[in-house]
Amino acid sequence: MTTGISTVGSVDKIFEPAEAVEHAAAEEPKITKKARNTITLAATLGYLFDAYAINIYGMTLALIALDFNVSIQVMGIIGSIFIAGYMLGSYVFGLLGDRFGRKHTLGFSIFAYGSVTALTGFATNPVQFAIGRFFTGVGGGGELTVGVPYVVESWDSKNRGLGAGLMFAGYALGVVYAALVSALILEWLGWRAMYFLAVLPAIIILFVRMQLEESPSYLATMERLKQARRKPISFWSSLKASPTIRRNLVWGSLIYVSLACIYYAETVFAVPFMVSELKMSTTVAVATLGLFNLSMFAFSIICGALSDRLGRKIAGSVTLIILAISLWVMFSTTSIPLFVLFGILAFGGIGGSWAIGMVHVAELFPTEIRGSGFGCSVALGRFPSIFAPVAIAWLASVAPGGMGDAMKYSCVVLVCALLAYVFGPESLGRKEHDIGETTEGGQVS
Repeated sequence: MTTGISTVGSVDKIFEPAEAVEHAAAEEPKITKKARNTITLAATLGYLFDAYAINIYGMTLALIALDFNVSIQVMGIIGSIFIAGYMLGSYVFGLLGDRFGRKHTLGFSIFAYGSVTALTGFATNPVQFAIGRFFTGVGGGGELTVGVPYVVESWDSKNRGLGAGLMFAGYALGVVYAALVSALILEWLGWRAMYFLAVLPAIIILFVRMQLEESPSYLATMERLKQARRKPISFWSSLKASPTIRRNLVWGSLIYVSLACIYYAETVFAVPFMVSELKMSTTVAVATLGLFNLSMFAFSIICGALSDRLGRKIAGSVTLIILAISLWVMFSTTSIPLFVLFGILAFGGIGGSWAIGMVHVAELFPTEIRGSGFGCSVALGRFPSIFAPVAIAWLASVAPGGMGDAMKYSCVVLVCALLAYVFGPESLGRKEHDIGETTEGGQVS
């Protein structure tokens, strides 16, 4: 594995000769099934409540705007502020996960976004609310970029896709959970109550954390560094020294451009399309979206497991193609049954693509810098997603078919991830020292 990195000397000596890492192949995690499952449960619950914290904003937006007497445009700016915080959290918590370990960093991330979301319920003006949403985004971004490496490093290499699929399934359930809570208490107790309920993950994680073990791969890496009497290399030093790491960062970022953009484009406008174009009632449209999210739940597990058998490149590419075809048919038809059928496939494809992308991008980076590499990929890929809803709205205003055409054309963004799968490396089964290839000079590059 690439733990032969040195932090002394010039840049061309940052990586030790390949023969020094020849026998440092990645071992399967030495962890009990109970510990592995507890880690996966913690990350899955964290992602479930992360989905809740993200999606309650859209469900409460109109009431908040009325309460603070601000325009929808101002609420849109607050939404962008949240995404900016999410980007920052994705990067920063990835670095912290490499520095302080997965266990403590994940626990702090979940506790942070749960607590801050609850405190946001006390906001008395839009500025306070925007600050709360920004820091909620920071904490929520950390849940993904620490949770994925944590889960990936706790599962054996033949079943990591399943582990990632289980984690993303939590996000899909979180959307359904947010919708149910909204239906039960929003009109009864108001928007603030939905934010106060976000304290639940902060409380739950305090109990779950006591049962967690640190990532076995992370512990093994830190022990080897200790025996070698050297400090961990920084992500930026490895990025500067290794062309392979730089290429993998590009592949990882391209995958998350597609994943983030397609998710926000489809989830933001699916209900408005059903109401305006298919003439569904809002209640039926929201219920249909719930069905789509249940499909996302199932497909994330199925596709993650399939990637363990077929490989990340093949499974990822096929899932993206099915997703693109399903989206095109879904938003081309005026038949509600056909729309629902292909909607199930499309949202299932989104879940499957996320599950495969999560494990694939995490495997592109060695344990020593996995959190940083994964977090940076997510942050860079998420930046264009800020503009995805705006782009869809603009396309809807100029395309002959309106919203339907705009939603169909959104599948073009999937080309970014497809290119990464086609031209990038296969990560399934690669030993970590294979990630840094040998140059003619005999150094890991």
